[in-house]
Amino acid sequence: MANEQKGSSTTSILSLPTEVLSEVLARIASCSSTDLFRAKLCCKLFYEVSDADNIYHRVSLDKFEIVPWSKNDQVSRFLKKCRESKNPEALYRKGVVDYFTDKHEGSALECLEEAANSGHADAAYALGIIYIFVGGDELKRKGMRLLSGLKKSRILKARK
Repeated sequence: MANEQKGSSTTSILSLPTEVLSEVLARIASCSSTDLFRAKLCCKLFYEVSDADNIYHRVSLDKFEIVPWSKNDQVSRFLKKCRESKNPEALYRKGVVDYFTDKHEGSALECLEEAANSGHADAAYALGIIYIFVGGDELKRKGMRLLSGLKKSRILKARK
């Protein structure tokens, strides 16, 4: 009431458009999955907006083990949603684990290719090495292109 008397008004974050809230939550998620989970608990609107694919695409997986010691259904569902949303780190992890445990070589390479195409440097490196050592002539050339592309990009980044 004191604010109204002075002629100022207050604006709530909840009055922002959902696209803006989604971008805010995506930026939070890209830095910390823990902070995203805390934000989801904040209010019903945050919980609903946080289920967007762009958030799962960008969420950081730093706090998650690549191969968990024990199975957790919530974590499994979360990581699956990340992969479905084309999160490069989630695709990379799935590809590496599946490829090197001889589970699904074809789908593992698809995951690695998708992550590499999204700019995931580790995925491009792993895929390049796999292609060079396991592939035929065409895949070896493709692997060399992947690795040389990484070298060029690192040289360019070092110059900046």
